[in-house]
Amino acid sequence: MDPPTSDTHAPQPPPHIVIAGWGLITPLGLSAWSTFSSLLQGKTIADRCANLPPNLDPVALVRAVGCVACAQHTSSDPALELAERAAREALAMAHTDPAGIPTVIGASKGAMHALATAVNGYLQDPSGCHRKAKTTHLDAAECIALGPHGYLSYHLQQRLPLSSTTNIVAACASGLTALHEARLVLTTPPNPPQKALVLSYESSLMPHLIYSYDRLGVLAPLDPLRYRALPLDRRRSGFMLSEMGVAVVLEAVDQPQPSQVVLLDTAVATEGYDLIRPAPGMPALRRVAQQLFANRRIDVIHPHATGTPDHDPTELQAYAATLQQPDPPDLYACKGAVGHGLGASGLASLVIACMSAKTGTRPPMPWLQHPMPSPITIQSAPSVTAPEHAGLDRASTHVVFACGFAGHVAGAVIQNLWEVKSSRMT
Repeated sequence: MDPPTSDTHAPQPPPHIVIAGWGLITPLGLSAWSTFSSLLQGKTIADRCANLPPNLDPVALVRAVGCVACAQHTSSDPALELAERAAREALAMAHTDPAGIPTVIGASKGAMHALATAVNGYLQDPSGCHRKAKTTHLDAAECIALGPHGYLSYHLQQRLPLSSTTNIVAACASGLTALHEARLVLTTPPNPPQKALVLSYESSLMPHLIYSYDRLGVLAPLDPLRYRALPLDRRRSGFMLSEMGVAVVLEAVDQPQPSQVVLLDTAVATEGYDLIRPAPGMPALRRVAQQLFANRRIDVIHPHATGTPDHDPTELQAYAATLQQPDPPDLYACKGAVGHGLGASGLASLVIACMSAKTGTRPPMPWLQHPMPSPITIQSAPSVTAPEHAGLDRASTHVVFACGFAGHVAGAVIQNLWEVKSSRMT
């Protein structure tokens, strides 16, 4: 018998991963594109402070500025409402049935409101096994048994027929770490799925968390006149908390098509230095940046940029030390507009990067009146992110980063290949 003409057992090259759909719920918009429209108009959540009384209670202030209306008025846990809405938007954009799709969830806290209700009910009625403490929308015993992440996953699977859910907790890097895990799921043989849903959310506008962040010194001053997020500005003094729901659908394809957003790479790292502070020089971030920057021309960097005095300059120094290209990239720090969504913030930055790459426009940063000294140029005005090069449209490449407590770092690089319109290429 003649030998086969081709080696059917030869290893196949890994598929390309495209971001087929995305969803984003923020205080600025109840969908991804409505949020992006607000960003292009220069709107920020700090605009809400203008209509608030001067002596507002700190908790009421944070909730008024950072809340999402549909989450605050839901009959379920607000985190569950945000997660479901974002997932449905991403799945609809990707024309994907949720039935059977594997899901990776990256969230730093889970269904905290459900847990708080459960614990309060137990403290009020410890002898009744929570039976008297149940409300119409929360089962206290169930939440305590499953934990805040398991509780949300369980109820999300009741609303969307997902085949499985995996929970990842990596502080503020949770969303991008989940993205990294989902990319591995789609590219690891022998029989990877074709699609995966990545989901993150944040709804933690609760007194004990607000006062905890305030004691840590990372929140902007808690009064309506000074509660402002000013990342990359000399006046920065902390971040503003906000609710978010964010999701992306990843799809493995043999060859990306023009105008598709391609997920080129992801990376994660952790440094065991301190529970709160990053190691001097942020070596984990430098390691992630080195991998994502390598042999690529970067158009826009989306930094974590919390707006705290110490974090922003150290972060930008890490990028400057690893970036190897003659013309510096642009910068966009979305937390100045949408606030800090904690574990959801990195994935939210990724969705904003996707829309920026698709439209070829980086939103303005109106809070930047006095840009801080930086090795990378900081500009408040909007910019075009995919100019024509040598008469041909070229790719627009964005890199997104997230840094969290306990040294968690994650990043991703995306590229949108604009359709070539030159007759030379037809």
